[in-house]
Amino acid sequence: MDRLLNSRWFSPVALLVIALATVIVYSGTFDAPFQFDDQLNILKNRLLHDIGNFGAILFGPRGVTNATFALNYWAGGTSVAGYHIVNTAIHIINATLVYLVILSTLRLAHYGETGARWAAFFTAALFALHPLQTQAVTYIVQRMESLSALFYLLATLLFIRAGLAKSTPLRFALWAAIAITYWCGFYSKESALTLPAIILLYDLFFFSDFKFSLAVKRWPLYALLSILFIFFSVRTVAPLVGIDLFKSASTEIETVTIQNSTTFSQAGPLSTAPTKIVRRTHMDTAGFGMASIGPKSYLYTQFNVITYYFTLLLWPANQNLDYDFPVSSSLLEFPKTNSGAVLNIPLPPPLFSALFLATIVAAAVLLTLRSIKKGTGTLGKDRVIAFFIFWFFIILSPTSSFVPIRDVIYEHRLYLPSVGFFLVVVLIVEGLLGNKKSTAK
Repeated sequence: MDRLLNSRWFSPVALLVIALATVIVYSGTFDAPFQFDDQLNILKNRLLHDIGNFGAILFGPRGVTNATFALNYWAGGTSVAGYHIVNTAIHIINATLVYLVILSTLRLAHYGETGARWAAFFTAALFALHPLQTQAVTYIVQRMESLSALFYLLATLLFIRAGLAKSTPLRFALWAAIAITYWCGFYSKESALTLPAIILLYDLFFFSDFKFSLAVKRWPLYALLSILFIFFSVRTVAPLVGIDLFKSASTEIETVTIQNSTTFSQAGPLSTAPTKIVRRTHMDTAGFGMASIGPKSYLYTQFNVITYYFTLLLWPANQNLDYDFPVSSSLLEFPKTNSGAVLNIPLPPPLFSALFLATIVAAAVLLTLRSIKKGTGTLGKDRVIAFFIFWFFIILSPTSSFVPIRDVIYEHRLYLPSVGFFLVVVLIVEGLLGNKKSTAK
């Protein structure tokens, strides 16, 4: 094993093992039928059924993802296996990108090569095989989440390569590629909006040592990302206030009655009763529903939602597509859980969850300050852990802040943020095992 670990074949073998394990785990879902929003977004979306509409699809809301659905429909119609195979392939690519991003980051942090390889492998394996990822992979329409994550991870990896590039033309080419992947990520799903924040934070943590004078040298990239960020923000927010600046083919109100299936991955059987979905599609491209809950209640609820996300990551029991999660209107009151809700833990008043989350963020800040004090030559584990704690919260922020969204909780929203959680857990466990070995000696 040591010989393989130190050879150039370790990464290919590790990625092959992860890919094969992923195929084995998800192969049983390839005949799982279309569910809920799959009906509206794929089966009932006539625009996707004519490949001649490809251009209109590509430049519409979530156009990159919808273009892949159109290609799926063109290749196999409503045969569900093709959609699942593509989703699983995207998931395997994402696991590969996770491995490469983590390995590159640990190398930049002067982590030992052996430890970096193991940490990258276990993080990528957890990402690929954790049960909580099933919703983003087996729920066909949530290709939006996984495809957006693909471009997000690719942009991060391209930024790392650009930071290491010796050639100015190569660096500019990589910056242009980052802008393109940002565009593709946003037009897969709007959750990619936070990419510029992650890129800047990564720069400060691992390339500029928190010296803005060094980060400013990459001003062409940040100028380009800022322009795109402003455009994407307007593109996301305008429909929410009734302004459709970018007319698309799907702006009407649709009412669809669908017959639910009884199979959905590991989440257990779903109701077989017909479900009526009423949706104003041009208002819902970001998943927002502004009328059902106010910003204050949504924020209070999200304190408990994020805390509950941690319990699911640690122990993914009672997974569900619709948690019927209780909404909180006060920081100090216990949420009133409906009798039909199945939750892993009793929910505390939101203030307790807020303090728990604030403690985690404070720990990240303290680790950052400690790593700065140590200097650039010994970035080490502190800075990596701190960055990936921020990664978790920043990427989750579009759906878990004070901006109300139609559904307060969904497992697929953890798909990309979970990378930060998995790496932090791997590094903590590695540290504990290392200390135990040292004590034994």
